[in-house]
Amino acid sequence: MIKIKFLIVGQGIAGSCFALKLIRENKSFLIIDEDKDKASKVAVGVFNPVVLKRFALIWDAEPQLRLMHRYFEEFEKICGQQLISQIPTYRIFKDPDEIRTWQKKSKNRELLKFISEEIITNNHADINSPLGYAEVRQTGRIKLEECLEAFKNYLTEKNQYINQRFDYSELQISDDGIQYGDIFAEKIIFCEGYGVKDNPWFNELPVIGVKGEVLKIRTSTQVPKAIWKAFNFLMPIEDDICFTASTYDRDDLTPEPTEKGKQEILKHLEEIYKGSYSVIDHTAGIRPTVVDRRPLVGSHPKFKNMYILNGMGTRGTLLAPRMTEYLYDYIENGTPIDKEADVRRFMV
Repeated sequence: MIKIKFLIVGQGIAGSCFALKLIRENKSFLIIDEDKDKASKVAVGVFNPVVLKRFALIWDAEPQLRLMHRYFEEFEKICGQQLISQIPTYRIFKDPDEIRTWQKKSKNRELLKFISEEIITNNHADINSPLGYAEVRQTGRIKLEECLEAFKNYLTEKNQYINQRFDYSELQISDDGIQYGDIFAEKIIFCEGYGVKDNPWFNELPVIGVKGEVLKIRTSTQVPKAIWKAFNFLMPIEDDICFTASTYDRDDLTPEPTEKGKQEILKHLEEIYKGSYSVIDHTAGIRPTVVDRRPLVGSHPKFKNMYILNGMGTRGTLLAPRMTEYLYDYIENGTPIDKEADVRRFMV
């Protein structure tokens, strides 16, 4: 019999962050995860505190950024590699109205530290920005795929990771804890991403699957190091290698990349990049999003030793550390979860 404090189902960004918190707090745990079709594995890992469609700060931006850096600096130590890259984001303007809105918003006290009022004239021959662009600060990229793979290997060496599909029918729940095969845990945390649709205790939550596709391309010229953002984005990761993404398909929820998705990405790529290129990789994943665009954090209304940490959507690198802190403090200290994220808004 294996006795632990926490059993975590899922080793995406949410499950990994919660496991990291338990390591820090010296709590015993195991992760069960079927290592396939995870949105986190194909996520580019861009972090950005500004909603670039509306030029507005994201919810809870500063605490999210602070905790994101803390968590991924700890992942760097465990994984033995650099994972965080600070890269400016350049928002390319499509019309004069956008420029006027940007300049107005850039004077907002909350946005001052995140966006620059200056409109930069394009001087890069292969970047298509005739009206110029402006800088978003405190943005960058987490090497998320590398992080999750290295962390999985670390947990495997510590006998804290089991690579298998979780069988809900094998879970036995009591007031004292939960039994799963030869594992007895005081509490269980479900971090399955879009897989929550198969979870009999949480499958009625309004989680929407959104398929994203990502291309890795080789460019004929070296793209200046930045996250170039118009409708989609272009981000160099090596001298002539870039990521460009991504699609938002709510109809096709298969995990495989599609020709339709590829052509959509390439269409928008040509709105940013004027040079020639070739596609060298194409991946896809299903992100878990929620109807109100907020995460799902908290306990099951009936089973008090059962919890959920889900719904990170497209901002998982920013949200997962902050939501981990909410859930851990709720479990261990009874601290209320922010009502914006509390799963009780959908479960009573």
